[in-house]
Amino acid sequence: MAEVIASVPVFRGRRLALAAAATALAGFIGLAVGLIVDPGRTWLSYLMAFWFAFTVAAGALFLLMIGYAANARWLSVVRRTTEAVTLPLPALAVLFVPLLFGLAWLYPWHTPRAGIDPNELAVYRHRAAFLNTPFFAIRGAVYFIVLVFAAWRLRRWSLVRERDPVAVDDPEAALGRERRFASGMLPPVALAFTFANIDWLMSLQGLWYSSMYPVIAFGGAFLAANGAVTLLTERVWTHHTGAGAITRNHFHALGRMLFAFIVFWAYVAFFQVMLIRIANKPEEIMFYVLRVHGAWRVFVWILIAGHFAFPFVLLMPKAIKFRPHAMGIAGGWLVLMHLVDVYWQVIPSHVQGTFVFHWLDLAALAAVLGTCVAVAAWRQDGIGLIPRGDPFLPAGAAYRSPL
Repeated sequence: MAEVIASVPVFRGRRLALAAAATALAGFIGLAVGLIVDPGRTWLSYLMAFWFAFTVAAGALFLLMIGYAANARWLSVVRRTTEAVTLPLPALAVLFVPLLFGLAWLYPWHTPRAGIDPNELAVYRHRAAFLNTPFFAIRGAVYFIVLVFAAWRLRRWSLVRERDPVAVDDPEAALGRERRFASGMLPPVALAFTFANIDWLMSLQGLWYSSMYPVIAFGGAFLAANGAVTLLTERVWTHHTGAGAITRNHFHALGRMLFAFIVFWAYVAFFQVMLIRIANKPEEIMFYVLRVHGAWRVFVWILIAGHFAFPFVLLMPKAIKFRPHAMGIAGGWLVLMHLVDVYWQVIPSHVQGTFVFHWLDLAALAAVLGTCVAVAAWRQDGIGLIPRGDPFLPAGAAYRSPL
């Protein structure tokens, strides 16, 4: 244990925070211009970037809580990088507020278009008790209160142990508080994520609904968060020679989770398509009709190949999961594919044609991701990259892959 503690490097993130803040500022300037020239596309691009950042941060929170709830010792080694991905959640709560001013451009239930079918208008009126601006804002606040509180509480306990590490005879008992809290908070966090997906994305699509859609969103979010954690862990490995605790066995474990959730995401996404195609209901198939024509057809093949087939084949062999650099590339690739997936989920609700990209997409990503990286780097500055006070750290550092 002493050797592991002595070799823990400290993160220095002030330069990264400043660079990310400058990027965010440039992005917000671009969005301000966009609100003047094309407010509808500005809000759509902003929602796309916001949902992408939110799902990655929320997915990392799921991973953090599951690690505590399951008493997973090996996850203690990557706990600090997992926490780092959750750090932007308070900033995302602030970034949610501007969306309330774009509801009229984004959601048909807020401002139905002229000449709308009477039956569709009747459905919107029926849903008005749930889908209305005040309740939409209140629910969003509740979602963030739940997620931010869970992430803040676990992070605070982890940092307290960092400042004052103590030797314990029974690591499971020492982490009993964290395990009880994580286990109890998993259902509220899962419900908050589920209803956020329903409110912010599913209601973009008029009358469309799917009970499987939040499950697909969770699969994509958890996979992307695992990819981000794997990429950050590889960076720690590369720049700090393993940081005294990370071994190739941990990359193998991360790779197994990546492989499992590649399959899970593909499974639930395929069965949603299959069941909707079998039922062939107009209000259900319109979601896919908008996403398989024009430029969006290319996105379908990119997702099939890049989000499933290529990483599935890549991560199937055992040997490659023991290679940190290869796993870092795989993690980064899956984060990129999650961005493509989110883009395909959000933008076609309002944009069709052969050329669907817009400079506002880059401005929105710069604004939101720049803010998230700046906040994460600022909050992580001066903190060890390995949680040296974690009672599971000795067993986690000694972890050996069973396969």
